[in-house]
Amino acid sequence: MKLLSIVGLALVVATVSSSPAAGRALQDDLNEFVELLPVDKIIDIAVRYFLTDKDVQLTVAYITGPEFAAVWDQVFAQREILDILDYLQEAGVDAYGFFNDLADLIGLSPVKPSEAMKEAASGRGLNDLIDDVLAVLPKKELLELFNHKLQTSVEFKAFFEKLQSTDFQKLVEFFNNSAELQSLFNKLREHGVDVDKFLELVKGFFGWGY
Repeated sequence: MKLLSIVGLALVVATVSSSPAAGRALQDDLNEFVELLPVDKIIDIAVRYFLTDKDVQLTVAYITGPEFAAVWDQVFAQREILDILDYLQEAGVDAYGFFNDLADLIGLSPVKPSEAMKEAASGRGLNDLIDDVLAVLPKKELLELFNHKLQTSVEFKAFFEKLQSTDFQKLVEFFNNSAELQSLFNKLREHGVDVDKFLELVKGFFGWGY
């Protein structure tokens, strides 16, 4: 199901697009996705869950702790991840700025550019939060815009093809060999989060194979 990945991309873009970046065409493409998002409603939902839901509060506590910090450091040490961030920077999207603002907010290590140039265990409350956010998204419009951009925007198509070309096997080996990441996945599974299904969705969406 491509929609889940498109929605995830759009939510990240909503924050990335707020940073001052060069007026490149890819940034303009991403901004069109942001314009479809009911940002105020999403913020209201997130704040409500943060203030009232104990599971979401535990999630926030987890991502500000040492175990998630170790996972964060490992993820952003991967060449494939930094390669995608470099690509976004060169396309005028301040990807490093976004992740470093997030790192500064929750006390994580800054993400350093490559030489060439992060989840908490959650309870039912987090699943409800995600469901509520998905419920207010204009799914049909997002899918239509995504397909339209693939057909009409050279920059957006190149960006998507860049993601598709990522060496998934190396990422799989990293996931399988990281004790910290496996611990995170196991905690997510214990709380009913279908990590394996999500990874398969991402793999299928980008056409990544073994």
